[in-house]
Amino acid sequence: MAAVADDASDTPNEADTVDEAASAPEAASVSETASVTEAAAVTGTATVALDAPITAVVVYPTAARVTRRGPLDLSALPGGVTRVEAVVGGLPIGLDENSVRVGGTGPARVLGVRVVSQARATTDAGALADLRARQDELRALLAEIGDEDETERARRTFLDVAARVGAGALARGWAAGSGRPAGPGDVDAAGQLVSVGDAFAAQIAGVHARRRELARRREEAEKELTMIGRLIESRGAKPVPDTRAVLVDLELPADLELPADSDTAAEMEVSYLVGSASWVSGYDARLEGERVTLTWFAMISQRTGEDWPATDLRLSTARPASGFRLPELDPQFVDVRRAPESVHIRGALAAPGGGPVLVGGMPTEAGAAMPLAAAPRRAPVPAPPMAAATAVLESAGAASTYRPPRPVAVPADGDPHRATVAVIELDAVLDHLTVPKLAAEAHLRAAVVNTSAHTLPAGRVSVFHEREFVGTSRLDLIPPGGELELQLGVDDRVKVERRLARRSTGRRMVGNVRRTDVAYTILVTNYASMRARVTVRDQVPVPRHESITVRDVSAEPAAAEHTELGLLTWNLELDPGASREIRLSYRLEHPRGAEITGWGD
Repeated sequence: MAAVADDASDTPNEADTVDEAASAPEAASVSETASVTEAAAVTGTATVALDAPITAVVVYPTAARVTRRGPLDLSALPGGVTRVEAVVGGLPIGLDENSVRVGGTGPARVLGVRVVSQARATTDAGALADLRARQDELRALLAEIGDEDETERARRTFLDVAARVGAGALARGWAAGSGRPAGPGDVDAAGQLVSVGDAFAAQIAGVHARRRELARRREEAEKELTMIGRLIESRGAKPVPDTRAVLVDLELPADLELPADSDTAAEMEVSYLVGSASWVSGYDARLEGERVTLTWFAMISQRTGEDWPATDLRLSTARPASGFRLPELDPQFVDVRRAPESVHIRGALAAPGGGPVLVGGMPTEAGAAMPLAAAPRRAPVPAPPMAAATAVLESAGAASTYRPPRPVAVPADGDPHRATVAVIELDAVLDHLTVPKLAAEAHLRAAVVNTSAHTLPAGRVSVFHEREFVGTSRLDLIPPGGELELQLGVDDRVKVERRLARRSTGRRMVGNVRRTDVAYTILVTNYASMRARVTVRDQVPVPRHESITVRDVSAEPAAAEHTELGLLTWNLELDPGASREIRLSYRLEHPRGAEITGWGD
């Protein structure tokens, strides 16, 4: 049953309503309900608190649209009420007011929608100040108890020293007087020792009694101090943030009649856009043979201030924005450079696409002998692999919407929650890349074409070769028909060796020019059991000074590509067990005595 309140001028403000709700009993008295009903009947307007839980969430890459839906109870309205203000409260403070939409079913008509703020009750500052004052008093009391205990300890030390010194003095006096006759003024030394000992014992007993009392007082003060500290921590905790409320002004027909078998004749739906919510794509790519299984999953997180239950949740690739602006070109001015600058030529080798080269290992050792064929026997039929539940593609186009295979609850803690979107089977073309000048290693790559209907957003991809984890990389946005490259680490079955075959500097010079002849040999061997495609890259120097010349560049076999930056590329096809040799040579000419930089083996 929804609560009904008067909408007259004496309605308390929002902050007062929250404070009163925190201290009032759960059920209103009969007299209060009667007064509210009478006031509503007089004014013809009532306010109804609508219980509308979250029923659907659409998560965008940078926001989310939340939908709440709940029944509008009209049975508690008195006769003569034609206007109802339905209140949906407790909404996130960061919702976008312009995105609020209201709908529903029933005989009511929506006249207007407002979004207001709801202030939460604050901590009682006076009570908190009293607790802090008592906390300071207890700390001062503990310091005082510590001083008194230190005094008693010093008193005990003094009594111990005095007892030893006094007993020794009495003993020495008794020994000195034992050799003469006893006179009328002499006192029994033994009795004197006993009296002094009793006096010291009484003093020491008093010290122990006072220290026990101090320990009791200290324990009580520490317990109270701990309790007050907990109270201060609970009352001084982070306050509950303010919230928003959507107020919907409804008009009811004057001749409204509710069905006899139902208390509810209307249902309302409120949706709004909130920030601090997002989802990002992640991938697992597993290569088996020449087939790649790409598992696409979404990591959903939000800090909107409200927890999303396990309900109808969708993922959308659309990007809602508060405003749109088409790109415009600025004038492109062309001018003459007044201060010429030197042009720096970069000659570093890099992998295609500029992506990182992952380091990993192949499970098969190079040159491993093949086992002898065993007697044929029937192999057991392997169990089928577990299938992964995937999301349903509900709409496609400029933006796609996916429904995960199961409801996903996402609390407002900012932690990522995973949901599988799709599992895609793709064909792969394997090849190797080696840059022997930098490292004598062959890196295995898999070129894959996105033959699915999905546009794959950018995200991190974890790469697996068979069952072995190879590493992680970054996947750029891949549209249908687009290509992606998976780097699978070092393949030890392809051996690469680069050695300096010749380097000679001529003693005879032509004019003032010195000549240096250099030659390299690159040997590539395929120890794998399948044909290997290997891309080999090397380079020759590029002069940056007019007095330096590189000539007579020779490559055998001829390079498939030779760029102006001196980069050479060979594409080799190697059968199992085959080897190919590449020979590269050139001549470097430079002035005699000139110091050459940026050149070496």
